[in-house]
Amino acid sequence: MNPFDLDKELRETGKELRREVPDIIRRHQDEVYASLADLPMQTRTDHQYHSKKIRRFVGATAAAAIIGVMSSAFVSPIMAESLKNIPLVGSIFKLASDLGLQTAEERGLVADPNASVTHEGVTIRIPQVVYDGSRLSLAVKREGNGLIGGISDYEIVQEGENIKHLYQRGAITNIEMFVDGTSLYDYSGGKRPGLMGNPTSDPNAMLYQLTAFSHLGEGALTMPDQFLLTAKITLEGIEEPFIIDLPVHKSTDQIVVPSEETREWGGLKLTLEQLKLTPLTTDLIINIEPSSKSEKIDHKNLSYEVWDDRGRVLGLVAGMGIYNKDGQYHTEMMFDRFEDAPDTITLKPFMPVFQDPSANSGLFAVDSNGEIVKKYLKDLEITIPVDRTSLEKLYDSHQ
Repeated sequence: MNPFDLDKELRETGKELRREVPDIIRRHQDEVYASLADLPMQTRTDHQYHSKKIRRFVGATAAAAIIGVMSSAFVSPIMAESLKNIPLVGSIFKLASDLGLQTAEERGLVADPNASVTHEGVTIRIPQVVYDGSRLSLAVKREGNGLIGGISDYEIVQEGENIKHLYQRGAITNIEMFVDGTSLYDYSGGKRPGLMGNPTSDPNAMLYQLTAFSHLGEGALTMPDQFLLTAKITLEGIEEPFIIDLPVHKSTDQIVVPSEETREWGGLKLTLEQLKLTPLTTDLIINIEPSSKSEKIDHKNLSYEVWDDRGRVLGLVAGMGIYNKDGQYHTEMMFDRFEDAPDTITLKPFMPVFQDPSANSGLFAVDSNGEIVKKYLKDLEITIPVDRTSLEKLYDSHQ
């Protein structure tokens, strides 16, 4: 299932972006700021649930049939598919295919705020949060009577050229996040954290993720090491939105490795500018610029994999790319953590192969296993060394 483009939804419904924090949210925030100094870290389990056949993704994310760089945030379909098979809501992080979230659960990095708000007999609860300075993950759970369908369910109805989304009572129709009182919607030009949502096997639970992209430059909305996150969640059939404040603390250390390794091919100059490692996430910043007018390739279709020195490929978490004034394309890619600390890391750019080889768009070609066919660009490949001892210490620091 493709990610759900919340930005597109907002444009279609004509909802205006607000520049001021509503009074109701400000009152909630003022009451919670005092608790920023102390955020408990513990794990939690919950009950077993059954799967639900219809789900949707909610988030400021772009959809793609292949994992590649896009103009807004996106989420790995592999991670999304695995989340749908998770039987225990309280153990979403531990049972996800994302090794970073498993690590967070196992090593006590997950905060258990168990914050909740109730309106008209329906409760929205946030039982788990984890933040490593690169990405913030939180579980959202719905409880109550008189609910129809799942929290992420909707029906698509087409009337002529118009398409409508129909929601049953209790389904999420809108979610807005505030970082220290500033809405992500106020940064609709792209200079903001990425927001995406994934369904789980529990029809009453969603997993949301904010990604703190560090390459956005001046004027961007950033996520500091400590901040107040406000979630404003609107459910169908419930008049008042659910507003929940969460004091957030970064719970891990990080290693930053400057690179500036450069490769040129096909009219492109590719530079791996920086590598950032946490016990949960592997974060790369890549810059692309034209190097010549001949043999140009379309970098919009350029995608990446990250391999360790034993040939293991990391799962993709999220990514965002933006153009700067000089026509350069800055991309930040967040991948899963490594299973164990490698000596070297290899960035492998590739192009997807289309069913029509003469086209630069359309359907992708797939192999006999249903995997997208990739053309690896060996001349753009970059391998950099890693201080294995330091990375092992980082990975083991929270055991």
